[in-house]
Amino acid sequence: MTTSPAIDVTPAAVTQPAAVRAEIADAAGFLAPTWPLADFIAVNPLSGLMDRPFTEAITTAADLLGARVTPDETWLRDAWQQGRITDDDLRAALARRHPAALRRSSLTLGNRVYDPVELLLADLHQGITAPPPRRQVRTAAETLAPEVTALLDTHTIQWCTAYLDDGQSAWRMPGRDRGFYPAWRALAAHDAALPRPIRARLRHLPEHAEHAVVEALSMLGVPDDRRAEYLQAHLACLPGFAAHIRWQGEQPDSGIDLVDYLALRLATEAAALAGTHTYGTAWAAASVSRTDTRQATVDPAARAHHLLGVLEVTDTDAAQRTALAQLLRHLPIDQRALVWADAFEDHYRGRLLGALSRPQPEQSDTPPQAQVVCCIDPRSEGLRRHLEKLGNYQTLGFAGFFAVAMRYRDLAGGTARAQCPGPITPGHTITERPAPGHERAAKRALAGRRALAAADHSLHAAKYDLLAPFVLAEAAGWLAGPLAAAKTFTPRAAGATRAWWTRRITPAPPTEISIADALTLQERAATAETILTLMGLTRGFARLVVFCGHRAHTDNNPYQAALDCGACGGHPGGPNARTAAALLNDPQVRRHLAYRGITIPDDTWFVPAEHDTTTDTVRLLDTHLLPETHRRDADNLTADLRTAGTHLAAERCALLPGAPTRPRPARAARHTRARARDWAQVFPEWGLADNAAFVIAPRALTRGINLHGRAFLHDYDPDLDPTGTILETILTAPLVVAHWINSQYYFATIDPQTFGAGSKTLHNVTGGGLGVMNGHTSDLQPGLPWQSLTDGHHSRHEPQRLLAVVQAPLHRLDTLIARHMVLHHMFNHEWVGLAAREHPDDQWRRYTPTGWQLWHPTTQDAAT
Repeated sequence: MTTSPAIDVTPAAVTQPAAVRAEIADAAGFLAPTWPLADFIAVNPLSGLMDRPFTEAITTAADLLGARVTPDETWLRDAWQQGRITDDDLRAALARRHPAALRRSSLTLGNRVYDPVELLLADLHQGITAPPPRRQVRTAAETLAPEVTALLDTHTIQWCTAYLDDGQSAWRMPGRDRGFYPAWRALAAHDAALPRPIRARLRHLPEHAEHAVVEALSMLGVPDDRRAEYLQAHLACLPGFAAHIRWQGEQPDSGIDLVDYLALRLATEAAALAGTHTYGTAWAAASVSRTDTRQATVDPAARAHHLLGVLEVTDTDAAQRTALAQLLRHLPIDQRALVWADAFEDHYRGRLLGALSRPQPEQSDTPPQAQVVCCIDPRSEGLRRHLEKLGNYQTLGFAGFFAVAMRYRDLAGGTARAQCPGPITPGHTITERPAPGHERAAKRALAGRRALAAADHSLHAAKYDLLAPFVLAEAAGWLAGPLAAAKTFTPRAAGATRAWWTRRITPAPPTEISIADALTLQERAATAETILTLMGLTRGFARLVVFCGHRAHTDNNPYQAALDCGACGGHPGGPNARTAAALLNDPQVRRHLAYRGITIPDDTWFVPAEHDTTTDTVRLLDTHLLPETHRRDADNLTADLRTAGTHLAAERCALLPGAPTRPRPARAARHTRARARDWAQVFPEWGLADNAAFVIAPRALTRGINLHGRAFLHDYDPDLDPTGTILETILTAPLVVAHWINSQYYFATIDPQTFGAGSKTLHNVTGGGLGVMNGHTSDLQPGLPWQSLTDGHHSRHEPQRLLAVVQAPLHRLDTLIARHMVLHHMFNHEWVGLAAREHPDDQWRRYTPTGWQLWHPTTQDAAT
């Protein structure tokens, strides 16, 4: 199996804390950090392996985690039966991935001559199914004493959740302020869940976690050159907790990291095995006792025998059977799924590129009614398409944080949250404050919020008290029962009633974004220039320019953040839209922009907005700041946005389980609003399921095409970017985030138990939003729930790697790929596909490490 190489350190040096930490960091490279639920950010679960080719990385993941990393062959064969993959797609994939096999001579089997491609296709269609993957490296406890493994996992889960709990539990872990390892070290010897001999051995732990790791490895007898492998085995036992604790270790003052985590696991394992194995012998005993863990495979001779049966060939001699086995050896069974995956992806990609090859529409010279800048999120694609049909609207696609990397603190105060993509560190904190003259209304609203929060807290505390739940049931059960029934059977009416009461108790006051307190004039001007330059909007401004962020509204959904804006750190995009609009409405900023060559007309007003992707409604924000001269324009736009939203809702209803089929737009809108308020709804919307492409090109390339919500759309005009700086930013920031999103959906669909979160119906939210568990002692579930990917009968998400479609000079792309390692890894290592052309009349070309190749011409003549 392939593992991260261990750092070359001597036994003496490895006892040094820095060396231990470096060794653990190296071993944990295969884990991607995962955020808590409130800040749920999509991440490629194999991002730590991106420095390797995709094929090598997924093999490593399969070996370490026992995870499925390519679509199931049975599922792919069904897709072939349904015409989703053709034999032409398979031949093209074979030619790219296994050209040597296709150059072999024809084979005579029985009385017939077979072409090698014909035989390989038959093996793909009906050959022996590849065996499932299994973990290749295990801990000593897993081999010698499985009951110790169960005890160790339970012990790890209980103490990690106790330490990481953020207010859900009424009991706080003693000594938590000292950090995880010191607190656990002081308490472990008193943990009644552990057998007494183990507790006794845990009384003498080293003071520092690094020393505890080294001591435990020595007690187990793990050789120096196998330490990294053994650490990986422990990390792979509970990869969900390990990945989250890796994230925690990157946060300031978290008090826990993977060194602490492994100190607990290794020390407890060593203490448990010390009763049956003398010092330094457990690892060797496990190695002797361990059965062969090599990856199961199928011998080519067995595959040949099976294939002859499929072909109904009986009269073959030994030489013919050997020749067939040799041919099949050129297509190893564990590589066969990759051929299927290539064919599956290229079938969609070819049809997409064919649709994008049609003549582009003529550009209108009439100034647009309004310009609406939407997030690149695929859910915005339908809104843009329907709005453009209603009038002379220009829509643009741009990353939904609108180039404002900030922390945001709302009117209620508290901790500021990051409103930017995960890889970016926000530089400023933006605060919401009451609009002038509305301070009393803001105080009233905040008082109402505090009253509701106090009631919520009291209810929460009562639920976890010993006797209070019984009193609570007697006192409030008569009210809670009918309310629960109303929320279940009439969610729309219950939601409207609750919204009415909320408005009465906490009426939303007019507020504004305070930018002058956070940014200097020079910073405001530079940010504004960056916004307009990156989105290519430096001239031809309409009277209204709308920055439309997005959010999702759902009830009783721990994965709410997974539906909000990924570019805003898993939060609604409204604050970023408001900040960007405030910057560009600032007269001082406009004067600076004019000096820099970007002249914004005096009658242009920037308006923030927010698109609710669950209800397909769009709300203009900060309308109290809108000049009277622009209110009619805003009213007209609001009406058209409402119409576009209802048409989009009707389009989405065809894909939502339980939704009316082919409803009228008004009925569809009512249905989507009811789904958003239904606390029992496990399919409120599909989020970014089925995402497959990222288009970087002028809107003319995609305008008028129904892309079925499968593409990220980022506007880009190469003529406005002679130095390639804008393209560089798009490729190294929004594209990377889209790749993370695509990879999370890809792997969670393929193996929902390892990379997903299982079923929502079994979830227990733990740690006050730390994550979800299936039961009270499961691993922390790292990814998307099953209901985000399938309706239980059919997969909503087609697992395929992202395709970047770029209209730009090819030499410019070559330069950027060579300059940035992240792009080199994505494209050269086949994590992301790349198709490009320089001019609208050019044919599409495929990027390969050896140069650009013409995309297969027969696949460019079909519509999506």
